Amino acid sequence: MKKITLLLSFIACVLMAQAQSIVSDDFNYTANTALTANGWVGTGTSPSTTNPIQVTASTITYSGYPGSGTGNEVSMMNNGQDVNKSFTAITSGFIYFSALVNFSAAQTGDYFLHIGDAPTGSTFFGRVFAKLNGTQVAVGIVSTSQPAVGGVSPTPVPTYSSTLCDLNTTYLLVAKVNVSTGESSLIVNPAIGTNEPTTDQWSVNTWGTSALPTAGFKTINLRQGSATTAPTLKLDGIRVSTSWAALFTTTGLSTPSANILDVKVVGNKLTVSNAQSSTVEIFNALGAKVQSVELVNNSVELNLTKGLYIVRLGKQTAKIML
Repeated sequence: MKKITLLLSFIACVLMAQAQSIVSDDFNYTANTALTANGWVGTGTSPSTTNPIQVTASTITYSGYPGSGTGNEVSMMNNGQDVNKSFTAITSGFIYFSALVNFSAAQTGDYFLHIGDAPTGSTFFGRVFAKLNGTQVAVGIVSTSQPAVGGVSPTPVPTYSSTLCDLNTTYLLVAKVNVSTGESSLIVNPAIGTNEPTTDQWSVNTWGTSALPTAGFKTINLRQGSATTAPTLKLDGIRVSTSWAALFTTTGLSTPSANILDVKVVGNKLTVSNAQSSTVEIFNALGAKVQSVELVNNSVELNLTKGLYIVRLGKQTAKIML
């Protein structure tokens, strides 16, 4: 009975981790292809095709961030196509989203990252801004736009972080949105770990929280704004979750390929029948990576204790029990 209880606990941990981690994208796509050719879609009812966001070779990394150095990255210009990636609607609690960002230029201020209500929708929250501040870049956040007054929409007023970013330097940005109120927050280069930083380290914006989407939030969005206001940047390691810890401990376990990994375990030998990658990553029931090894003749020797594990090769995943 004790073994069964432990097993159920392990499975519950995995399922909980997967429920919390919504999107994990390291842009492991072919370089010099449009992001819209790789599962992302244009934003709006008539998406622009100008300056499509491109997948480019990996150049930015951040020590300790899950997925850093994996796959490629995207390059974003100061105007052009906006894109988004859908996930199951979140209607309560909090949404956290993070990314690695490296600015090459900034201007008077515009937003480039946010969440939304639908691929064709226009209700955006957690709008992450960047503006030039001397020779550095200030990053900030706006909850959403206020309703138009007399047919004129007010200019968004972000709450900016006191942490300034150097050009051509990689930073970790984490945003947080209260799904019930729309309150949006931003933190720059937080300590990576399972414990969320205290509230006084966040830059919090509560402006314009009345237009919450009735069906919840469904997309993570990349935006190339106005040619006179928006930044130019490289971006990598998109994460969306419903908890702080899931940003850093369960990355990639919730978005497996539709082509489920076909594995067989005999003793300590794992054999893969339909691998689309050569690197095997093994995660324990808490989401921590415990082994990474290359396939040899479609097999690997596991160096693991008994328990429940998740095997990942690229975007394919499978659960195994030793």
